[in-house]
Amino acid sequence: MTPLLLIGSFLLTTALFKMVVTDIANKGNYEKRLKKYVVYEEKVQEKKDLPGKNSRLKKVSNGIEKLINLTKHQQLLIQSGVKLSLGELFLSRVMFTVICMSVGQVYNMHLILILLLGIIGFQVPILYVKKKRTKRLQFASAQLGEALGTMANALRAGFSFMQAMDLVANEIGEPLGPEFLKALQEINFGLPVDVAFMNLIERLPDKELEIVLNTLIIQRSTGGNLAYLFETMQETIFDRSRIRNEVKTLTAQGKLSAIIITILPIALAIYIKLVNPKYIQLLFSHPLGWVMVIYGFISLVVGWVVINKIVHFEV
Repeated sequence: MTPLLLIGSFLLTTALFKMVVTDIANKGNYEKRLKKYVVYEEKVQEKKDLPGKNSRLKKVSNGIEKLINLTKHQQLLIQSGVKLSLGELFLSRVMFTVICMSVGQVYNMHLILILLLGIIGFQVPILYVKKKRTKRLQFASAQLGEALGTMANALRAGFSFMQAMDLVANEIGEPLGPEFLKALQEINFGLPVDVAFMNLIERLPDKELEIVLNTLIIQRSTGGNLAYLFETMQETIFDRSRIRNEVKTLTAQGKLSAIIITILPIALAIYIKLVNPKYIQLLFSHPLGWVMVIYGFISLVVGWVVINKIVHFEV
């Protein structure tokens, strides 16, 4: 049964991996070709016209989305900028689950460890998307100061507010520029400015961007020198960024300690399992060993949480 299980897992994983990689590559090539001829706009019709619409992966992912409610990850995908549908994300989670459980089966691990590897594999794509969202939001926050300076200079040169937004949309790169372009398109389609700004905050939930947009909404109703307001907010954002970088430097040692302390026992257990399986087998075959494993796992989690609480500062 073991060879059949491994062969089946290998074939399933290979097929899913090929479909996912092919679909992502087709989407990337389509967007690169589209940008050569027209201004990039993310419309529903363009999504429907993507190549591979009738591919096997698309059909399978659409069928999964109809059978299973996956909408809880929809906002996460939008904020991360990952070019995957909900069904494709679910397929990738299944693929990683099969891979991790197959690795556990190859090394004759205990059934509980194999199930634990399956759970970890099922969460790997979600962790990857969350990591992409974090990096995207951080990059957007770093771009915000430059965008405000560009808008302030444009207003002083005689541009209107909408023209200044269009300048930022064309001059600033991903992710802030395309998101400003989407907000500008919504305004041009007749959506109120405050609603378009709220939609922008939902796509890029950054605190500094939220403060800037809320300030713009208030300023449009009260009036004032908009260029001076942009310059003031730009200085504030640059100061916050400088302080944040200083705090990150001072807490880098504590964060690295949390990573090492958490990974070291797990890596040591895996190494002993590979080098001398009989030596560590008693730990998983005796009740006292299971008590030690559970206690050690809880201690690792508590230690990781406590260290991260200590080194985390809100700027």
